[in-house]
Amino acid sequence: MPSFGLESWTLIGADLRPVPEVDEYLAWLTHNERSPNTIEAYAFDLKVFWSYLVERGLDWTSVGVMEIGEFAAWARQPARRTAVLREEKARRTPRTVNRMLTAVIGFYEFHGRRGNELAKQLVVQTRSGWGAIARSWPASPRNASAAARSGCRCRRSCPRR
Repeated sequence: MPSFGLESWTLIGADLRPVPEVDEYLAWLTHNERSPNTIEAYAFDLKVFWSYLVERGLDWTSVGVMEIGEFAAWARQPARRTAVLREEKARRTPRTVNRMLTAVIGFYEFHGRRGNELAKQLVVQTRSGWGAIARSWPASPRNASAAARSGCRCRRSCPRR
């Protein structure tokens, strides 16, 4: 870990070098005593996001709301090199994709607070209304449940209306 003297995860980029921006974020999570399992999951999520950026020829500093939405849709797609005989099954569960988005937006929030203006703007745009953004994403479910429509966030214990 760069400055705290603690062990953490490191993302290795396409050039086989650590990605310092991700390294700083993961180090900050470790320093703030986030769960080791959360940090590990976020490291893998950011690895997937970095793979997406490389595949699309994007730099992390040029990402906007649309690219985040496209990333979410890309993460939901069926696994590559699979023969689809029936319905296409998503590569990742909705819960996993949501965690990935949380990791990515947390990464941008961290850098926004450290002075990166693009990151700051992206966080403001995404935090101010995922619902409006999510409806514009391809393959995004609309109004998934009655609990979601009523604004309730508890999934199991809330009676449906």
